[in-house]
Amino acid sequence: MISLDSIYENVIAEVAGIVISILISKFAPNLIKKEEIKNRKFDALNVAILLASISIFNLILNISFWNIPQLTTLFTILSFVFVILVPYIYNNQCPSCKKFIGAKKRIDSKIINKFTREYKYQPMKIWLYSNGNIWKKEPVGKEKTRIENWITKQEFYECNHCRYNWDSGHIDINLDEKSRPKPEVVKTNEKDSADNIDDIWK
Repeated sequence: MISLDSIYENVIAEVAGIVISILISKFAPNLIKKEEIKNRKFDALNVAILLASISIFNLILNISFWNIPQLTTLFTILSFVFVILVPYIYNNQCPSCKKFIGAKKRIDSKIINKFTREYKYQPMKIWLYSNGNIWKKEPVGKEKTRIENWITKQEFYECNHCRYNWDSGHIDINLDEKSRPKPEVVKTNEKDSADNIDDIWK
């Protein structure tokens, strides 16, 4: 197993992680942003991506080499927080002033197109153990096809801070996704083997 016990090797690994994180934070936003506003304002999205990358890199480094439980807990929490923060900022940030708290206000929306798509599915039957876990499942009959209704929608926003206007682009939305056929579920009195193992150790 590779060892990173020496200070020299740890410094190299940490510097490499920070450099990679900086590159990710620099180029990743340009790949996901709906539009690019050419200014040099503080961008919380770039910072969140940078911190998320550093946290995840250090978490992997700690699990692989350092094996310090306290750091594992710390980096796990930080990684979770920043990974949640990145899409939140992206979805609520104004492309112009870069503010994201209370910035985005929807002012209009319109349906661009209505259309249908085929959805193929295999009817299933599922048997459950008495504790609710899946015991077994199997297909019922042949694969089926149903027609689902879709719309292409466009939403328009205004920033509450700088009054900049932008739009979501064209978004395809499935109107019938929630009504898709669900598998037939059968509850049984069968005992889950996992429960039996737990009983042994009690």
